[in-house]
Amino acid sequence: MEDSGVLLINKPQGITSQDVLTKLKKTLNIKKIGHAGTLDPLAKGVLVVLCNEATKLSDYLLMNEKTYQCEIKIGLSSTTEDCEGEIIEEKEVNNLSENEVDNVLISLLGKQEQIPPMYSSVHHQGKKLYELARKGIEVERKSREIEIYNIKRISHVKIINHQAIFSFETKVSKGTYIRTLCVEIGKRLGYPSLMNQLTRIKSGIFSIENSFTLDDIYNNNYKLISMVDSLKGMYQYEVDELLRKDILNGKPIYQSFNSDIVVFTYHNNLLAIYQKDNEKYKAKRVWC
Repeated sequence: MEDSGVLLINKPQGITSQDVLTKLKKTLNIKKIGHAGTLDPLAKGVLVVLCNEATKLSDYLLMNEKTYQCEIKIGLSSTTEDCEGEIIEEKEVNNLSENEVDNVLISLLGKQEQIPPMYSSVHHQGKKLYELARKGIEVERKSREIEIYNIKRISHVKIINHQAIFSFETKVSKGTYIRTLCVEIGKRLGYPSLMNQLTRIKSGIFSIENSFTLDDIYNNNYKLISMVDSLKGMYQYEVDELLRKDILNGKPIYQSFNSDIVVFTYHNNLLAIYQKDNEKYKAKRVWC
């Protein structure tokens, strides 16, 4: 496989995103491979895989908002904020109304600060936080701004063995930790809580319905999305031959466009990505 493009994988639960990349690189003989947003081993769903020249799109596709379906358990908390960690707090839940849950979910809409969990890949002094957490070391983390675009309950609230379980769907900004969101939901309800299951159903314009399983890949039943089509969510401009030559030479463009970032195409092939800089647009990435 020498083509460049985006491959949508429906990642199964129980393996890392890196495991998926390793399997794909070997099976498809891909020279360069990456992804646009990792998924924890516990999580399943859309993993946006970047093949060959498409790895250069990582910074742009990573910015995409994500949509998840999550099952949350109220009444327990763990070291990892999910069901795979060591339980550190329990509190009986004997009654939890759906109206109360819905009000809490609504209260989470909008921009807010979130502190990344210790069990995450965020770096601290050259080490990933989860590496420190596994050694029992906890460090102070800076909060980051996230945004909850929408969130709604998608199941009834069930009380099982003095714990409440329900599912919700949410669309969030880049960098939002759903595990930490589950902890916040529990806190606002007055209980410890953790993430029980997680499925990413959408990443930007890419949906789980258009994703392929690893078995599909092994059976040669898959299709790459072209680099141009993978950027359909961004402003695109088809250039003529004269402008194409300027762009290939990395020259600044003094035209006016309806976006701060412009994807230039030529004969429906990706040519370059430019970004506004004062009164001109400057090259961020050019493809020959």
